[in-house]
Parts: sequence; structure tokens; C-alpha cells
Amino acid sequence: MSDPPLDPEWTRSPFNVFSFLDGDEQLIRRALEEGRILWWTHPKLKLAFLRPVSSVTHWLDFRIWPDHPWLMHVQSLLWFAGAIVAAALLYRRLLVPAWVAGLAALLFAIDDAHGMPVVWLANRNANIGVLFGLIALIAHDRWRRNGWRPGAFVAPLALLLGLLAGEIALAAGGYLLAYALFLDVDTWRGRLASLVPAGLVGSLWWVTYRVMGFGASGSGVYIDPGASPVEFVHAVIERAPMLFAGLWGIPSGLGHFLSQSAAHILWLVAVGLMVAVTILLLPILRRDRAARFFALGMVLSLVPACATFPDDRLLYFAGFGGMGLLAQFLSAVWQRVDWVPSSRIRRLPFTTASWVLVAFHLVLSPLSLATTSSRVRTFGEMVNRAASSLPSDPAVTDQVALIVNTPTAFISFYGPLLQALEGRPIPNRTLILGSGIYPTTISRPASNVIAIRPDGGFLAPPGSPRPGHEDSQAAFHPVYFFPMLDHLYRDATPFEVGDRIGYGGTVVEVVDVTENGRPVEVWFHFGVELEDPSLLWLQWQGGVYVPFELPAVGETVVLPEVYLPLW
Repeated sequence: MSDPPLDPEWTRSPFNVFSFLDGDEQLIRRALEEGRILWWTHPKLKLAFLRPVSSVTHWLDFRIWPDHPWLMHVQSLLWFAGAIVAAALLYRRLLVPAWVAGLAALLFAIDDAHGMPVVWLANRNANIGVLFGLIALIAHDRWRRNGWRPGAFVAPLALLLGLLAGEIALAAGGYLLAYALFLDVDTWRGRLASLVPAGLVGSLWWVTYRVMGFGASGSGVYIDPGASPVEFVHAVIERAPMLFAGLWGIPSGLGHFLSQSAAHILWLVAVGLMVAVTILLLPILRRDRAARFFALGMVLSLVPACATFPDDRLLYFAGFGGMGLLAQFLSAVWQRVDWVPSSRIRRLPFTTASWVLVAFHLVLSPLSLATTSSRVRTFGEMVNRAASSLPSDPAVTDQVALIVNTPTAFISFYGPLLQALEGRPIPNRTLILGSGIYPTTISRPASNVIAIRPDGGFLAPPGSPRPGHEDSQAAFHPVYFFPMLDHLYRDATPFEVGDRIGYGGTVVEVVDVTENGRPVEVWFHFGVELEDPSLLWLQWQGGVYVPFELPAVGETVVLPEVYLPLW
């Protein structure tokens, strides 16, 4: 699936396909006035990522085999295979005996964290970034351990290519630091000097990133550590335990499907798991330099991943260290090395933990990896089903489609694009007025004004309860995930009562807000009466769009909470 460009000038270069919004206030205002982005979009929203290496691979897809998506997936699989081979080679250099390295490579290869980067074409950058990052580590190890002088140049070059493929390659810097601390046998001055080439590459990349205006701002999903350091520190505290838990058995994205109170409990469980795993691994960490290398590299890899919401796909590079540690732990317990208690009772915690980890990583993880495609397909079917229900008779090309409610604007945003890709007529504009998972109250203050008030307000925090139903809220529900997607377009920057926004030929007026500035009720002012034939009114119902019957002036209707048939 491709993201619809907001302006033609952003599609000229094959090196810049991951720049969606560049923070240009005038461009965003123009896109708002033309109805091409959502009315609550931050006026300076920036979602621009410097990934020219990955961008070129997608450009080649559409230049060489545009009508053969399976070949695009083959390319992603080849990058993935390269990352697995590189990981296996590095494990072989760092772990003995060979079967332990093989076990680590197997655990890494079947880790379900790789599912999305393999299946989702837009996440191919993770495969490429990890591959070049691992090549950098291999070259660095050959240089420092075997005296292979070309490694001093190959390592920083590979790191640069990884960084230009995706930000995930920042994790390679963490592993290089861990290598200098625990595996390098040179003097401390020599160890620090060995990091200079990578440090220069990282600094050059960072300065280029900032000077050229890349980064993320104004979004509630992405945090730019350089632009918002305090907010990022808070995010690390909140997200790092969940990401760590994702490495050791609890899906890091589980919290997206929980109520807020249940998510808080899960965070405490994740912190407890961090403590338990640390205690479990302490004997190895005290005795083995490679284990300390894997552990520190793993932990440092989690820090840049905290720039967005927790998800297992962010654990790709952290999993390299995690699976190396796991292989060492399992081999030690199975071989009953000197630190493993000889007493059966004292050995029981280690034995139990080993079999639990085997169940998670050698049984459940590959099953989850194998089903990634079907899960992605399920979500795609939901989006396609909704898009196919949009009116497509020739008359719609002269109309403005108005969607009064949807579980998330993210789904509805793709509707017209999918219509166009299928060669179907599309409305002149498609405007998303309301979004939320709970019932929506719609009233009509005047003949040309419609007021929308979702229960809980717009941009509700994920997992928040429906007002007045806090005691009966389910602890788990898949639909809790969707409000988070609306935060992609705006952070916590508050609205104020009286704010007016030009939006696709209408004027959006914020008439009520929460204490923290989230819109509660919004009025949409039209230049014509709402029954004008140029307006096509739609509502979400059972996973599809159906005609919405306008209330009379002064009347109110309440649309029920959203229903997703695939779940």
C-alpha cells in the first residue's frame, strides 16, 4: 500500500519517498483547504525520514516490475535473508562452541519481530538497515580481532549505508560501543580511537539529518529525540520496559489493546520481567565478555526504538543481542556449567525458565512469524472492504464525500486512494469529519452546520474508557488500538474554543474542549445547505460506509459505537 502524496514536488526524487510531510506550514494549510489531510493535523506536522538507500529499492520496484508485487516481496525476502546470514556469521565469530552460535542464529532467524519487516513492503528499510549494521559489526570485529585493516574503512561505510537505509541502524552504534567496552583487548585509548570512524559517520549523518530538515514533530506517534529531549526521556521510561518484555515473551504492542488501567498493570509486569531476566542472566554476565556485549548492545538498541509506539517490529536489531544471550543461557543450563546449581531444587528456577523460553522462542515465536502475513492480510481486507463500499458511480466525481464517523481516520484516509488504484470514479474530495470508537452524537444547529461530538472527544488517549462507563470497561479489546492511529497527525498541542480551520471548502469551528485542549465538539460550516446534491453524506456501519440520514435543524442523532466484523 502506498501513501498518497500531498504535493507533487515530494514525488520527484526516488531518494526521498519516506518524506510524507516536511513541516511547511503553508503547504499544510493548502492541503487542509483542499481537504487532502485531516482537519486536526498539526499546522507544522513533520514526518520526514532520511532513507535514500531504502527509497531507491522501492523506486526500482516500480520501475522494473510495477505490476508484479510478488517480485517486490522477493526483494524484501532477499534483504531479510542477507540479514540472517550476516547475523549467523557474526554469532559464529563471537560464540563457542559452534552449536551455540547455530542456536543463536536459529533463534534470530525465527524471531517473530521480523514478521512485519518481511511482509510489509514499506518496512523493508528495517531489513536493509540491520543487514548493513551487522556488516559494519563484522568488519569492525575483523579489524580489531584479526588485524584486517580494510575493516577500518568497511565498517564505517557499511554503517553509513545502514543509517541511510533506516534509523534502525543507529543500534549498530550501541553494539560498537559495547564491543569497545567488553570485547576489544586494546588499551582504553586504542578502544576509544577505534570508535572514531563510526562516531564521525554518525555525527555526519545526524548533522545532515538536521540541516536538511528531516525528523518528526507535531505527531503524537513519533518523537524526535533532538527536538524534544524531555519528552523522549519520558517515552523511554514508558516504552523501554515494554520493548524489553517483547524480547523475552510478552508482545511489546500488547498494551495497545488494553484499557488504560490494564496497560498500567502490564507496564509493572514488564518492569518485573526486566528484573527477573536480569537476575537470571547475572551469572553469565559476570563470567562472559560476549554476554556483556550482547546485553549492552541489546539495551542500547531499545533507546532509539522508543521514538515511536512499542511494537515487536522495532526489536529487529535488539533481537540480535537478545538471541545471543538466550542461546548462551540455554546452553549453560543444558550443559550444567559450573554456575548452574547442582541441587535439583536450586536448579529448578533455571530449568523452568529455560523451558519457558524455549516454548516462547522455539515454538510460539515461529508460529507467530508464520501468521504475520495473514494478520496483515486481515487488516488489509478490512481497509479494502471499507473502501469498496464507497460510492463509485460517475456522479460522485462532482461531489464531496463526508464521513461523519469512522473507527480511525487512518482507515478512511486510504479509501479514495484504493478506489483510484482500482480505476473507479472517486469523489471530488473525501472529508473525514468524525473519528472514534465510541458512540457519536450528531446535531444540526443550522441548515448549513453540522455538529459532531464523539463520546470521550476527539483524539482520545488509547484505551481510555467511554465516559460514564468506566466501571464496565473491558480490560482487553482489539478496537482500543485504533484511536492511537489518529494521534499520528497531531501531538498534545491543545485546541482552544473558537479555533477555526479551513478544511476542504468547509470551516471547522471548535466549540468545546477538554481540560487539556482536546476537541470535544466541533461544528462544520458549509457554504450551502447540507442537503445540497454536491454533498454525499456517509457513516461507518459494520465495517462499511452507508448513507447517513441528516437530522433536521435542531435535532440530534446518536450513532452507535463502531463495529469491526473481522474481529
